[in-house]
Amino acid sequence: MPRRSLILLALLLASGHAAVAQQATEPSYDPSRQYSADELRADFAVLRTSLEEGHAGLYRYSTRAEIDSVFDATESRITGPMTEAEYLLSLAPMIAAVNDGHTRWNGSREYADYLQEQPISLPFKLRFLDGAAYLHRNYSDQPDRLIGARLISVNGVSVDDIVDGLLPLISSDGRIETSKYRALESTTTFGRLYSLLNGIATSFELVYVVPGAERSETVTVDGLTDAELTERFQARYPELAEDGPLIALDYRDDIAILTVRTFAGSALQRAGVDYPKFLRDSFEEFQLNGVRDLIIDVRDNGGGSDVFGRLLFAYLTDEDFEYYRSLEVNDNHFDFLEYTDAADEAMPEERFRENDHGTYDLLGHPNLGVQSPLEPTFNGNVYVLMNGRSFSATGEFTSVAHYHGVATFAGEEGGAGYYGNTSGFVPTLTLPNTGLRVGIPMVRYTMAVSGYEPVDRGLIPDIPINPTMEDVLSGRDSELEFLIALVNENR
Repeated sequence: MPRRSLILLALLLASGHAAVAQQATEPSYDPSRQYSADELRADFAVLRTSLEEGHAGLYRYSTRAEIDSVFDATESRITGPMTEAEYLLSLAPMIAAVNDGHTRWNGSREYADYLQEQPISLPFKLRFLDGAAYLHRNYSDQPDRLIGARLISVNGVSVDDIVDGLLPLISSDGRIETSKYRALESTTTFGRLYSLLNGIATSFELVYVVPGAERSETVTVDGLTDAELTERFQARYPELAEDGPLIALDYRDDIAILTVRTFAGSALQRAGVDYPKFLRDSFEEFQLNGVRDLIIDVRDNGGGSDVFGRLLFAYLTDEDFEYYRSLEVNDNHFDFLEYTDAADEAMPEERFRENDHGTYDLLGHPNLGVQSPLEPTFNGNVYVLMNGRSFSATGEFTSVAHYHGVATFAGEEGGAGYYGNTSGFVPTLTLPNTGLRVGIPMVRYTMAVSGYEPVDRGLIPDIPINPTMEDVLSGRDSELEFLIALVNENR
């Protein structure tokens, strides 16, 4: 889920930034159209200037010299005409090299609409485990015996080589790779990235090995359009097509399991959930029932409201604490906004205060300053289950909880940088010639944590849990089951 987006920087309480409105497909869109080198260089100048002017975390993980070197090398490769796809492929590694998961790129609206109508999606959902790709769900006309097979190659190219080509195109915080592999598990994402890297393919020759087999097999399958993929998913996996609860409280014997799939206030509101009340009622119930072991499941929680992550942590401590150390923006005026969907937004100058290292502090956020704990405090054993999709505001919660030593963490490396992220206000930049779009996050969030190594990674769990494909296909939540068994064993 995308990070929160605010109409004004002054609000900074938001839920998730709005999706870009789709326009009707233009029949005249020609994917073979080429843009001149001058047009491409002009677009590049707008992109580079916008990143340098507005992106508050551009140098969080790399030095200015390192970023300049990547930018210069990318610009030097603009030597002649390119199609939109070719140009996007040249820019994507540069954007991903910023190492910021909120800095996302997309083609023009017309190109995106065009791709929706192309049968470019592999008719299987993939699952990546220990670097290997498995066929997880079947949307093809092939028998279900292929489900669980390990994928060896696609159209004559090894999966390892394909993944090596796709990973550098995907934005993530720092040097985190778990979030990139989880992104590739999206069938549409994999299809679009594969097409960008290898050209439009509408059929796929797959080499695979089914469980228990000694030799590989080969099959050719047709690709699916977005509409076909959605139709087959809903028809074949109706139980998965139904949205599960966004937040839930359950018990396994006397172990409480608090599942929080999002911190997005708008999504919770639409689902009829009063998040602060749900938390308060849950922790009062823990106290009333004498719960001693609590599992907080934030797998697949892509973030949302900053405040909701802090509220959850506030029930896990009985001491005053700091949550954010600072929020910073590069300046108090931004020329690049004229190329974005925020061109008419007013910048609340009273919320900016120049600091002593050349940027501006953003004031007034409720997570700044000393925070008070909330009662009733949970004083038992806390376990947090996370994965590579635990991102943004979820990473803020896990970092602070880890720093204060209130929980044991299980699962896989989280998808959010430990020391913070760059997000808050993320206007979409549209390049004037090609129409390519890039989100420019403008607020650098620094968490009130320290002492964690490595500085360019997410939170690495105390208890790694690595499910097998057999676990996945069984339908059991083997990660949760493993953690529950461990909790019982540690009693």
